[in-house]
Amino acid sequence: MAGVAEANLDQRQRRTRAALHAALERLMKRMPYSDIGVSLLAQEARVGRPTFYRHFADVNALLIDRLGDDLAQQRALARRLAAERRDARAAVQEITAHAFDRIVARPDLYRTLLDGSAGANASTLFRQQMIELTAILPYPTTDARRRHPALTIAMLSGAVSGFLLAWIEAGMTPRPQKAAELLIALVLPVEER
Repeated sequence: MAGVAEANLDQRQRRTRAALHAALERLMKRMPYSDIGVSLLAQEARVGRPTFYRHFADVNALLIDRLGDDLAQQRALARRLAAERRDARAAVQEITAHAFDRIVARPDLYRTLLDGSAGANASTLFRQQMIELTAILPYPTTDARRRHPALTIAMLSGAVSGFLLAWIEAGMTPRPQKAAELLIALVLPVEER
């Protein structure tokens, strides 16, 4: 994932990764994700296949790395809101709105993450993000959800990923802020609404 690993890269490595990220985004606008291979990506990024493999194991790893920046920003926002001791519902609203804004900026990448095209690691990444976010900024919960945290995370990550995919496929309507409000109304415990 981007973030910590990115900080340890030299300038040349950062440029190569940026070129590969940009190539992936361009190709995803022109063709289905399943048709994008390493050779095509390397050609589009103007790097060699060995260079691609020095950075990523496969195309799915590149996609996950690309999304890592957005996810790191979301975690940083959660940390800031937690430090400010924001009301939990308001903080969840702001983090959710941020996620919707990132999806609007990169719908092809997120569709691929959410629809399973990028494999199980992408789904695991999404679930891990939910775990990290709820650890940073505790999710408003009920007694039942506190007793079964693993099931709560599984339910939340499944519900949120399904909602986001349906929203993308519906042309990203309603607008991001309204969609974020609707999602929160659906997943927050009743007594917290």
